[in-house]
Amino acid sequence: MVISESEMLGEHGVVQDGYVPVIDLSAAADPVGRASLARTIDEVCRRSGFLVIVGHGIDPDLVDRMHDTSLAFFELPSEVKRRSTPGGDEASIRGFIDAPSYVAASEVETAPDLCEMYTSNRLGEPGVAKPEVLGDDYASYGSPNIWPAEDLPGFQPVWEEYYAALEGLAEEMMRLFALALELPEDFFADKIDDHMTNLVANYYPPLAAEPLPGQWRKGPHSDWGTLTILHQDESGLQVYDRDGDQWLDVPVVEDAFVVNIGDLMEIWTNDRWRSTKHRVPAPTGEAATVTRVSIPFFHQPNWDALVECLPSCLEPGEDPRHPPVYSGPYILERVRLAYT
Repeated sequence: MVISESEMLGEHGVVQDGYVPVIDLSAAADPVGRASLARTIDEVCRRSGFLVIVGHGIDPDLVDRMHDTSLAFFELPSEVKRRSTPGGDEASIRGFIDAPSYVAASEVETAPDLCEMYTSNRLGEPGVAKPEVLGDDYASYGSPNIWPAEDLPGFQPVWEEYYAALEGLAEEMMRLFALALELPEDFFADKIDDHMTNLVANYYPPLAAEPLPGQWRKGPHSDWGTLTILHQDESGLQVYDRDGDQWLDVPVVEDAFVVNIGDLMEIWTNDRWRSTKHRVPAPTGEAATVTRVSIPFFHQPNWDALVECLPSCLEPGEDPRHPPVYSGPYILERVRLAYT
């Protein structure tokens, strides 16, 4: 069920109370609203790290074209889709992936996820990946994106247009994050100016058989980078409420995105902000016959960005709770666990 924006927003159109509140980014247009919005983001990230954003400025027509183009790819015959499968042991995950994946592998053991994927990465674009930065991992993470130009000629232009739009939105969210953490607004700029973000389409086909024990469309996991910007076309995503020890449905709001922080923001903030587990259960009954497509933009800092506890997030007498990590090797290890 899709809920309209007016049904979800509170009296002032900024935020509705709840574990996954709805926030109107248009409030950031003036300094007073921007400061208020930053404070709200801090409160939400301390509690759940999950919010729904409206007023983000992304053209709904572009979102629809991205959804429809992605769905058109997944509806191609399997033998055609597999022409876009990466060769070898590419930890970078380019193109079409229908091999068994285990997104919860770094946390719990599960049966393989009931999901197909297609993905592209900024480092897969010509001339972007730098051998001197990626080192021994250049061959895999710097490998070219795979586009189904022969089978779906309009696919690549729509994906590239959508990627550029979400890239700008992610930069704005990182500026608001900096303000929320009482840092200069451009604090993260030099840490994400050569980012390595994956854009992914998840395809959840109708289930032809009962799921295996412990099998999910996407197993319980936290995301790995700075933030995720997700478009979902149907309900299905659930977030774990640590305070209430329960799983809650994330609302599907018209013309909105779900935003959640990832593990690297939790490290940067010394657990002040929460990288919360979420999942997509395997549906039963009539819901099991419904096709679902979700499109996450997994924002990831520069390969060589050092992520360590921010001094502003360290209380007097407190030690950092996480060792410093570099963005690239950190994400690479988690990708290998989940997909190779």
